[in-house]
Amino acid sequence: MSYTIAMAGKGGTGKSTIATLIIRYITEELRKTVLAVDADPNSSLGISLGVNVNGTIADIRDDVVEKRVDIPATMSKERYIEYCIEDCIVEENKFDLLTMGRPEGPKCYCYANNLLRKYLDKTEKSYPYIVIDNEAGMEHLSRRTTNDVNLLIIAFESTIIGVHTAKRITDLIESLPIKIKEKVYVICKVPEKGISEKVESEISKTGFEISTRLPFNNEIYDSITSGESLLQINKENIVYNEIKNLMNNFILMSADK
Repeated sequence: MSYTIAMAGKGGTGKSTIATLIIRYITEELRKTVLAVDADPNSSLGISLGVNVNGTIADIRDDVVEKRVDIPATMSKERYIEYCIEDCIVEENKFDLLTMGRPEGPKCYCYANNLLRKYLDKTEKSYPYIVIDNEAGMEHLSRRTTNDVNLLIIAFESTIIGVHTAKRITDLIESLPIKIKEKVYVICKVPEKGISEKVESEISKTGFEISTRLPFNNEIYDSITSGESLLQINKENIVYNEIKNLMNNFILMSADK
């Protein structure tokens, strides 16, 4: 079975950055292939990976539900949706990327969503690792039928709002039909002067055990603002090495069990 790593956190926290660096770790350090799933409506994972995304699952779903496309007479609707999903996957040398797109609107998408879940559950078994970049509400993750997550990373910034958001996400997780084997908390964009005493106090109240604190990093900031792939940053980058250490503590230890 695949080892699934899922990201959760508010938009702009740094989820896509962490997901990208995890993908780099898996493909370069472990030399394994990855299915990257961009399940955030903002769809920024492709940019971080340096990949051009031409279509999303939401586009396919809308086209089928709204009957904007003519399904070939020789092909069932189910097979047509599968074909469109396959065409939507961006295949790179070391990883594939599937972009979910915006959540569905008020219309009924039950049929298309059921087919999507079935297809994803089948496809994911072909990859040793899956990395899912979710929105804070984790809608796409909760809609999967194979809801086992090996490692959930909750990312938040070193602010009072960031801590409260992480707490709300934690509470939400407990209400979803998702089996999470391990979850960790990562503080992102920590300023050079460190985290304020008030924020540290709020973290202490939640009982969160912080696995790593990622500093604000100029190299990453420059890459993001220029639209360059984070896969190209220096291998000695401090944030990348913190991610490597985090992954070593979970992926490699899990493999030894």
